[in-house]
Amino acid sequence: MGQELLAVMGEMILLHEKLIVLSEKKQNALLERDVKRLTEVINKEKNLLQELRISEEKRQQITEKLAGRTDQTLKDVLGLLSPPVKRMVENRATDLKEKAEKLQRMNDLNEELLRDGMAFVHHMIGHLTTTNQSITYGRPNQKPMQTPRGYFDTKA
Repeated sequence: MGQELLAVMGEMILLHEKLIVLSEKKQNALLERDVKRLTEVINKEKNLLQELRISEEKRQQITEKLAGRTDQTLKDVLGLLSPPVKRMVENRATDLKEKAEKLQRMNDLNEELLRDGMAFVHHMIGHLTTTNQSITYGRPNQKPMQTPRGYFDTKA
């Protein structure tokens, strides 16, 4: 059982490493505003996340088998393992935690880049759709006959 747990955790570490690489590619695509590459990265990421979810379910099943009960954490099971296996599981758990935290930081940064990009797009749309200046010449005290429109008509 301990070897199965180690194998699944190793699989999860590899998946996290792949997700970190994809997160870096996503960051570059966001910075370069390359929508096609961003879409490709997101699709690959989606598949890896599905694999990670399956691996996590396997890990939970192994943990439950080891403990003989449901809803057991990895810490709860460590005492049931032999000392060498316990050390290896602890090392992999530490490695997995570090990779998950790095991935979370990268995802937070990518989310911030997305928000900034969207704010820029909304700002530019606002500039293109509204104007406060009259396009034609007229008398300064006379109201324009028609409300000036922006470059794009905002009503669909």
